[in-house]
Amino acid sequence: MAEVSTRFEVRVEWLDAPGVVTPELAATWARYEMWVGSRCVTQVEADGGTFRRSVYGALYPFAYWIASNWWLLTSHVRPSAVETRYWNWRNVRQQPWLRPHNVRGAGDGMAWPDLTIVPEGAVTRIAWSPDAQHHLTPIRFASAGYDTVPAGDFQEDLSKVVNHVLERLAESGLPKTPLAEEWSGIGNLDHDEQEFCRTVARLGLDPYSIDDDTANTVIGVAEALPGDVLDDFFDSADVTALTAAAGWAHDALGAADKAAGQARHTLQDAYRAARETTIMPIIMDTDQPWLTGYAMARQFRGDLGLGTTDKFDIAPWVGIGHVNAPSHGIYGCASIRDDRCGVVLGTRGLGSATTRFGQARALGRALAREGQHQFILSGARSHDEKVARAFAAELLAPADGIRAVIDGARENDDIALEAAALQFQVSPLLVRHQYDNQIAALSYGD
Repeated sequence: MAEVSTRFEVRVEWLDAPGVVTPELAATWARYEMWVGSRCVTQVEADGGTFRRSVYGALYPFAYWIASNWWLLTSHVRPSAVETRYWNWRNVRQQPWLRPHNVRGAGDGMAWPDLTIVPEGAVTRIAWSPDAQHHLTPIRFASAGYDTVPAGDFQEDLSKVVNHVLERLAESGLPKTPLAEEWSGIGNLDHDEQEFCRTVARLGLDPYSIDDDTANTVIGVAEALPGDVLDDFFDSADVTALTAAAGWAHDALGAADKAAGQARHTLQDAYRAARETTIMPIIMDTDQPWLTGYAMARQFRGDLGLGTTDKFDIAPWVGIGHVNAPSHGIYGCASIRDDRCGVVLGTRGLGSATTRFGQARALGRALAREGQHQFILSGARSHDEKVARAFAAELLAPADGIRAVIDGARENDDIALEAAALQFQVSPLLVRHQYDNQIAALSYGD
């Protein structure tokens, strides 16, 4: 049986609003519920401690917020690099990107759930948080959770909300509104204009508000770099130094191509391990790409006959090149030539542990999508990046190996983790992540 994907749904019951003066608000007054899959986002605690699933208010501000932030909601991947514990409205001053990504940005005096929406390439991640206490509204949102929705499905779900509101406005004699104008403008863009809007949104900018100089810079950079690296470039590059970042990326891709020739091993064995991993049903059915990365690394290490506590030598698999210039936000560039991989990392003077992780991450990105010839290592958490990071961590410091070192140590956990970092010649932070994400998480589950 085919798996049913999670969807975002707004259930609406239109109501009369005789005391509301603004026509758009009065026409779209409703009792509404927001759902992510089978979970209700709008569960609220009213005065007296009673709970209900619906909220009363006008949906016009929400629909207008969707339309005016459409390109950021569907293309701005950069916030995926921010830890989800910061994805709530109380952090909006420190994290201003939340305003176009959190539903409370719709404002207009309505009660909105603390729901954050961040695209991550193939999927869109949604996270919502409860209110700690009653603030300026008579209700408290009580639900918490997170989930992912396929990106195409989520765009369709958002479009349904806007179209539903527009239909209600038309039925109420209000066919011409700022919302209708905004939505029509999006629908009337041609392919090139849509691509431009997506590209600008990847930078975290409003495509309708940028100045001519920035627009020309974006167009020039897009024409200067290979098309297959543009998305990752615009997800990572310093917005204030796009031209310099593009120059570095151009030089780094060339240097990475030469570095690929220094790799002693071809990727054939690694590709084979990746293929064997991705046909496993447990991997194909999951929306957690890091599980794919872990499984690929275990399969590859096993194929090479490495034990769980054996160090993996990444040098023969990924050559290292250098570019003597600031990278302006680009973590690294990689190239695949003759089934060999080379990488240039963006920061010079890195320690050996960080360099090894960068090489392993490049190898993971290569295996995540067999057949690609060049790519940029992005700071955003796209699907391929999640696979690559998990692959690199498990390849260099297997969770079972870390567990073995800890079990064999008489010291406390912190000292044992330091010992594991020395054992595998990786950073203590990488070992800590492995411990938290794989060892401790499983222990708590027990």
